[in-house]
Formats: sequence, C-alpha cells, structure tokens
Amino acid sequence: MKFSKSLFIILGFVLITIASVRAPTASTTSTTSSGDKYYTGCYLMNVSLVSQDPYPATPDSYVTVVFQVSGIQNPDCGGAKFEFVPTYPFSLDTNDAVRTLNATTYAYGYNGVWVLPYKLRVDKDALDEESEIEIHYVPGNKALDTPIIKKFKIKVQDARTSFDAVIQESTGSQVSIAIANTGKYAANSVVVRIPEQEYFSVVGTDGQMVGNIDSGDYSMVSFEVSSKRAGMSAQNMTLPKNMPSQNTAPKNITRLRNMTRTQNTAPKELKFDIYYTDNIGERRVVNMALPFNYGNATNNFSGIRTSGIRATTTKTSSSLLPSSNPWVIVVLILIMAFIAYRVYNIKREGKKGTISHEIPDWVKNSEKKGKNK
Repeated sequence: MKFSKSLFIILGFVLITIASVRAPTASTTSTTSSGDKYYTGCYLMNVSLVSQDPYPATPDSYVTVVFQVSGIQNPDCGGAKFEFVPTYPFSLDTNDAVRTLNATTYAYGYNGVWVLPYKLRVDKDALDEESEIEIHYVPGNKALDTPIIKKFKIKVQDARTSFDAVIQESTGSQVSIAIANTGKYAANSVVVRIPEQEYFSVVGTDGQMVGNIDSGDYSMVSFEVSSKRAGMSAQNMTLPKNMPSQNTAPKNITRLRNMTRTQNTAPKELKFDIYYTDNIGERRVVNMALPFNYGNATNNFSGIRTSGIRATTTKTSSSLLPSSNPWVIVVLILIMAFIAYRVYNIKREGKKGTISHEIPDWVKNSEKKGKNK
C-alpha cells in the first residue's frame, strides 16, 4: 500500500514536470540578453548569411546571397516563414520575397539545416560601400506583423570614377580644358562635349574623343567657342519700364552701356559633359562647369542703337542766329541795340569837342596892327 502511494506520488511529479516543460508554445515570445526577440518554443531558431556571390557585388548586376536556417526542428515550431525586405540598392526581379519552411521538411537524424538563396539586383548607381539587407521571420505559419528582424551587410564595389578639371589656357575664342581622373578606376572611351547653354556656343564640332584616362592621369581638350552676348546691344536688352525717355536719355544710355559692359566682362560658366565607360562596362556621364571670361576683352558700343529711348543729338548749323529758342533772339537784339546806342553817343560827344585848325579873326587883326607900327 505504501509502495502504491509512493508510485502515485512519483507519477504525479513526473506528469507535473512534463506539463511544465510542454506548457510554452510557439505563440509565446521572449527576448534574448542581446535584445533579440525569439519565440520560446523555437528559441534555437536562427538565420545567418553564409554566402555572397560575387564578392564584392558590382552595380547594375546580380548578386546571390544564401541564408542558413537552423533550430526549427522542434515540433513546436511548426516550420517557419521568412521574408526578404528589399532596401536600396538591392531589389528582387521575382515575386518570391516570402519563403515558407514546413515542419514536415524536417526528418529525425538529419542535420536540420535549411538554406534560402535569393538573387538580388544591384542598382547601377550603387555606391562603393557596405549596404544592409533585412530578413524578417517568424516560426510556424504566423503572420509577419511582429517578426524577428536580422540585418546583414553586403559589400558593393562602386565602378564609377571621378574627375577634376581646369581651364588650362584661353586665347581669344580658343579654350583648352585639362581633365584629370581623380577616382580609383580607369575611365574608358572618354568623350567631352559642350552642350547648348546660355552664354556660349561652340564653333564647329561640339565633342571630342579623348580615349582612355587611367586613374591619376589627365588629358587635354580644346574647343573654339563664341560668346552669345559679346555683340549684345541695347536693342536686345530689356529696359526698366520707368526709364525716362527725353532729357535724361543720354545719362540712361551711359548707364546702359556701363551695365552691359559689366555683364559681358564678368566670368560666366562654361558647361561641358564628360562621357565615359566604367570598369564594368556601364556608360556614364558627368556634368561639369568652369568660370570662363571669354576673350578678356571689352565690347565695342560705338554703334549702339537704342530702343524706346529718344536720344538727343547735336547738329552743326550754318545760321548765325539759332532759331530753337526765341529768348536767345530777344537777348541778342537787346545787346545789339545797346551797342548801337553806345556807338551813337560816342559819335555825338565827338562832334561837340571837335578842335578847329582855322586862325581866329582877333589873332589876324592883332598881327596886322603889329606890322603897321
């Protein structure tokens, strides 16, 4: 009897122990010491990145990444669901981001490790750096609303190079540009073109083939350009609406000339494009611009024509009396009258004080009397 009671006690203890072990299910979650969330029934489930091909990945190509899944052999897991979450510069061409591993795929006695391969497209403008990708997963057939998130880094090698440029020489309409490859990779089949732009236009061909420029090397290109605004006149300019149009016109023309000179002599941006093929065969273009003072010359405005301005002009006349202002005529008449009056008075005063050279009679009589004595 005592033996039976002891047996029942032992069996009860075993059942309680088994129940306490089997109580947690895949629906309960916990957090690891590192902060990662895991499901208690599948606490051994783990995902790791085991392969990247090629390494490093290159822009505008594909890279295959392989993930290894382990720890879901516990029947309580009921399999697992995985999702690849695309982040730039990676994307999927196919609609298979979500993968499911059924519990029936596990067989006792085998390794219990699964592999998940994904073929990713790398954007052509990807930078030379390590970029992150994400895998979300949950045990069983649950929704991926609150998944465990694992992040991995994929190495990408940027195939682009970079350039620096200076205007090496400019004489008149000729401009020579020095282009240096300052990047890590060679630039192949380099072509330099000057596009349509606001201030300059190309005389002749607008592009030149340079060839290959190795990293750290440079090359020269020369173009003949003309300034679109070198021959600008006031006729082609937009004048202020409130500009006077009569007596102040000469001042306005001077101001207009000075303003146009300043606009035409200040350096403008000469834009040009560098086309090249990178080391993975991708054709690329780099847009550049440099300050350029065309010709370093001052424009000639001797033949300037004005539009909307009445410019006064000075003419030489053969008439002695200008007829443009009647007050001038009045003043001249008064001056002439005054001069005539003064001349008349001078002549009159001269007649009154005239000295006669004839000998008076009393002198003649006194001389006769002296002779008679």
